[in-house]
Amino acid sequence: MKLRASIDPGIENLPVKQKLAEYIGLFIVSTTHLLLFSLWTSPFYRLWYGCDASFFTLVGRGILEGKVPYRDFFDLKGPYFFFVEALGQLFAHDRLGAFIIQVPFAFASLVLVYELCLLFITKKQAIFVMIVYLWGNITTLWGGNTLEEFALPLSLGCLYIVLNRIVRHNQTFSDLPFSVITILGLCLGVDIFSKISVGAPIFGIIAAILYTDISTKNFRKLLLRIIYVLLGVALAALPVIIYFGINSSLSDMIFCVFKLGFSRGTDYYESFSITWELKLSGCVAAFMFAVLHRGRLRREFSVMLMAMSAATWLLLHLGTPFYYYFTTVYPALLLAIILFIKIYDPIILFENYRQALCLALFFIYLCYYVPTGLDTVRTVLYGRSFESAEEYQHNAESIATLIPEFERDSVFSFMIDMQMFEATDMMPCCRYVVNLPFFIDLYPQALTDILEMLDNEPPKWLIIGDNFADNLPEIYESVMDKYDCIYENPAGDLFLLKGYN
Repeated sequence: MKLRASIDPGIENLPVKQKLAEYIGLFIVSTTHLLLFSLWTSPFYRLWYGCDASFFTLVGRGILEGKVPYRDFFDLKGPYFFFVEALGQLFAHDRLGAFIIQVPFAFASLVLVYELCLLFITKKQAIFVMIVYLWGNITTLWGGNTLEEFALPLSLGCLYIVLNRIVRHNQTFSDLPFSVITILGLCLGVDIFSKISVGAPIFGIIAAILYTDISTKNFRKLLLRIIYVLLGVALAALPVIIYFGINSSLSDMIFCVFKLGFSRGTDYYESFSITWELKLSGCVAAFMFAVLHRGRLRREFSVMLMAMSAATWLLLHLGTPFYYYFTTVYPALLLAIILFIKIYDPIILFENYRQALCLALFFIYLCYYVPTGLDTVRTVLYGRSFESAEEYQHNAESIATLIPEFERDSVFSFMIDMQMFEATDMMPCCRYVVNLPFFIDLYPQALTDILEMLDNEPPKWLIIGDNFADNLPEIYESVMDKYDCIYENPAGDLFLLKGYN
């Protein structure tokens, strides 16, 4: 007999006070999780900075100061992510602004996980699913303030909207109103203009719906759904087009986010590794669960789960396998766990080979992410002392104090992590700020632009880190001809343009 979700009326119609109490509890849990494990933004670790996280807040701060992404900050991530960062910096400066904006996103993700659970399973079972999610998120949070954590509520929200229609309203994919399809397109558009891989779960949901129209040969509805998806994407694109059009940077944005972003994902990827596949083990487990249990799942559930898993697996094989990228796996993995609990309630271990195989795949996921999460916990407890963070802050400020305050926006750097700019509240004066060796390899014009800047309009101040000559030899020669090193400490070397000594 096929699994058809059933809702306990006692869960569906909870008193408002009880529901509010549950949400308050979820808020406390999600915020505490961030306070403990978002190492680069949490107020618990006041001076711990992460390079990428610092660059993202730097761009957010720059937007508020009138700078424009891609024109003034060269990067491949999409504009919606940087708009979120700017919103955080509007509330508070530096890493605290990032943490403030993380809180509602983390809360929304946990609430959506909880509500997805209640469509199928009990509250006690939902606690287990949330523990699996929160523990894995210790690893995939990475250090906090990543694009993937901000995109997760969109994917979970789209999944909930569709499943809620199927479960509570007993609809099929064919019954979904065009307003839902437009919402899916809108969320997909936001993801496309952030980073296309984070939209993988939504791609899967849309693909499952369109597949149903194809399989039933309802081509008229298929065409209409495609139009409404595109309408949603267009609605997401419109503010972006207006913003960059007004700032005469639309071509810069399209070039960086799409052309170079595509090149980064297809031309500069790492070869197959078992570690990569272990990071995707949750995705594989979800796909295999859906395939093996097609006879026991409602068709909509199995098709959607297979499509989400496949889309996520494919898109996360582009580029490189950084831990935080695998936040995108959660929608498919968590839905598979929820449906597994629903089917095998009560669970009798090794009831059949399908169950045993799914448990084995899930065990592989746990074996990889549980120890990795423990490493992060040990880092929180013992790994990095406040003294080292305070030492870096002191050294960075020592460099900054030698630069007149009115000239601190006339500073550039080579081989320096972005912590330097956030720790000293400086703003770099060239668009090629971070990951310079990689970006030069991806986009050789960047080297030409920097050498022309050094020849024609050299910044007065440079801060330079280790391995400069080895990583950027052409730029090193130009710098040595034009600058003198006037101060050194472990945070970097300060160079002054010759003639100003």
